[in-house]
Amino acid sequence: MLQSDRAYDFDDLLRLVGGFGRYPAFLYAFTCIMSVPVGLQQLIQVFYAVTPPFDCKGSLPVARNGSCGVSECCANCTEYGFDTSELTSAVSEWQLVCSRSHLKAMTQAVYMAGLLVGSVTFSSISDHFGRRLSMFLSIFLMAACGIVSGVSDCLSMFALFRFGAGAACAGCLLARYVYCVELVVRKHRTAAGFISNMFVSVGFSSVTLFVYFIHEWRYQLVAVSATGLPLLIFWWFIPESPRWLIAENKLDEAHALLTKFAEKNRVTVDSKHLMHMIREVKKADIRSDDNRKYGMLDLLRTPKLRKRTFICGVNWSVNALVFFGLNLNVKNLGGDIYLNFFILCIIEIPAALICWFALQRFGRRIPYCVFMLTGGVAGLLVLAVPTAKGYQSVIVGLAMIGKICIVMTFLAIYIFTVELYPTVIRNTGIGVSSMLARFGGILAPYIADVPNVNKNFPLVIFGVLAVAAGILALWLPETLFSQMSQTVEQAEAW
Repeated sequence: MLQSDRAYDFDDLLRLVGGFGRYPAFLYAFTCIMSVPVGLQQLIQVFYAVTPPFDCKGSLPVARNGSCGVSECCANCTEYGFDTSELTSAVSEWQLVCSRSHLKAMTQAVYMAGLLVGSVTFSSISDHFGRRLSMFLSIFLMAACGIVSGVSDCLSMFALFRFGAGAACAGCLLARYVYCVELVVRKHRTAAGFISNMFVSVGFSSVTLFVYFIHEWRYQLVAVSATGLPLLIFWWFIPESPRWLIAENKLDEAHALLTKFAEKNRVTVDSKHLMHMIREVKKADIRSDDNRKYGMLDLLRTPKLRKRTFICGVNWSVNALVFFGLNLNVKNLGGDIYLNFFILCIIEIPAALICWFALQRFGRRIPYCVFMLTGGVAGLLVLAVPTAKGYQSVIVGLAMIGKICIVMTFLAIYIFTVELYPTVIRNTGIGVSSMLARFGGILAPYIADVPNVNKNFPLVIFGVLAVAAGILALWLPETLFSQMSQTVEQAEAW
């Protein structure tokens, strides 16, 4: 029996009902499985937006026009033919090259805009109506919009439903992450967050299997999107987050759910003592009004949260810009596109393990800053590399170091941000940070394709931004093993 002469926190409740036993493990496994379709949906656009070799008026190699080379735009050409012997794409179907290439960029920008809108919309749904509703609504919309976009017969309809898929994908990413870390005590939060995100990387890597065995881009998109549909069955088996129920003053529901936790974990708990502990945890929520609803403005009302919101927003934006910017260089690596893509995705798993160890051993702030600064310096070192062709492998090596570092910082910023915000606005805080990250993602292709400059210029820009963000993050507090605050007042007192 826990001592009654001290204040209780939510971790005490979890330990009382059996800790991370069979039932919480089942719920956590669901969030991991849910992460795979999210990863698939995120990076399938790499292949449906790929540009096959093309030539003016005719498909390669049958009707080559001698006036211009392969995959070159011709001044007087009104129609292009594509070599679709290896792969097809939306680019080849709707002729999104040369004078129409801006439409390809538009479809990618629309998807990123969907991620931006979804970050705010679903974070608000999650905080106001619960993690469970947000998770399953986003799963359904991600699958539905993805499938409809795959069968769309015009570019405008395709772009509209890619926007919807992006919005729902953002909802899945945020809601399942918050749900999984709210299931565990604070000493296991890092492990819970990282393992869940590693399954997103599994989804990234699995894209290769779909596109390798399915030739037609529409079938690829439908198949990838359909992987989320079986998860809807779990609506009847996945409960609300007990931490959210207590924060929202739904104490009877929290009591019933935690009693179920104990039963499934085969732990005997005194019902009255459990309710007493729940009420004591609720008393720790120092609120002026228990029925108050929180929103985005609460991220800026108080000094400490205002500072954290600014620093997190900058770092999320830089992470997204550098991550997506570096991924745009996949086509320049040469060799087999499927193998290159798989390696770039699978490398995220060992990077996650390194980051996991560092965050557990040395805290959040210092490892995050070291990773960000290392990646930034790798980009800046490009300035010292001769431009001769023989040094290209050095450039590639520096780019890979940058990729590994940015993967680690992107993973770390998730767990860092979760711990910086109180429960009542945690999902809103992550949602706004993720929204700002989408601005970075939208800017990435424009920086990567700046015309009439040295091809290494984007790496230098990424390096400068990463160094600046890494230094700025030093002003965030350390959160390792700190108690997750429930209210704004508790966050300000910390």
